[in-house]
Amino acid sequence: MYNNPYSTAKSPATPATFAVLWVKVGDQCITLRQWPGSGPPLILIHGIGSTGSSWESTVPALSDVVVPIELDLRGHGDSGKPEHGYLYDDYIADLDGVLDALGIERPLLMGHSLGGIVALWWAARHPDRAAGIVVADSPLRSGHDFAPAFDGWLRQNAMPVPELTDWYLTQHPDWTVERARARAEVMTGTARNVFVELRADSLAHDGVDRLDEIEHVTSPILLVRGDPGTGSMVVPADAAAFEARLPNARVARIPGAGHALHRTHTDAFIALTLPFLREVSEGPNSRSG
Repeated sequence: MYNNPYSTAKSPATPATFAVLWVKVGDQCITLRQWPGSGPPLILIHGIGSTGSSWESTVPALSDVVVPIELDLRGHGDSGKPEHGYLYDDYIADLDGVLDALGIERPLLMGHSLGGIVALWWAARHPDRAAGIVVADSPLRSGHDFAPAFDGWLRQNAMPVPELTDWYLTQHPDWTVERARARAEVMTGTARNVFVELRADSLAHDGVDRLDEIEHVTSPILLVRGDPGTGSMVVPADAAAFEARLPNARVARIPGAGHALHRTHTDAFIALTLPFLREVSEGPNSRSG
């Protein structure tokens, strides 16, 4: 693990400072931002085309229970952006490397969308290792249903920042210009093959029972979902099967929430996740080494 020479920075979302850490995994550098907090570390994993900073609206409340650590996935934000290497195996290897570097034996993980999938498929290889996992509106199936979403992301990724900023403002009239520009910079700054490779992988698994790959996971898991009618990417039948088939899984719904529910419905999300984190944090979750 390497300390960034600019070891503290200030976020506009909160007056607290965070420490920036670099972890070398193979030939890639993974960037982390560790916030002050009380309790065990919680690794926060963002969705596709985003960065760890997407969690910052949750940091103040989470800091009462855990030490929040935002992770930029490879191809995103300030982490390495290789030409190829954007499948689940690649992200899982990076997460393993981060946990080893931080000395976290019994991790707490919280992932949105792609980040939640990474956490779940990491757990498929470590069925009882995680102290607890929170999954925020991660789709539980692959296939052609998601091709339009990938195609939209690919179009956005290719747009000039000013044009994409204007497009975001038409889609989100409540956004400020600054927020739309920041989102545009993050999306266009994401490595293009992030979308290309995961799109191909999703289509290759069309119709595959993805729950079969993770139903042996025994770590406690909380899936928080929204409503499909307002943008959630979780099919309700999949959520019911997830809760029925995984031995220690539970599902909570935020009515009227869409896909980015940790940002748009932060209070409701925190009200569901903090009790879960408190509960699982009482078990053996430690930093070693």
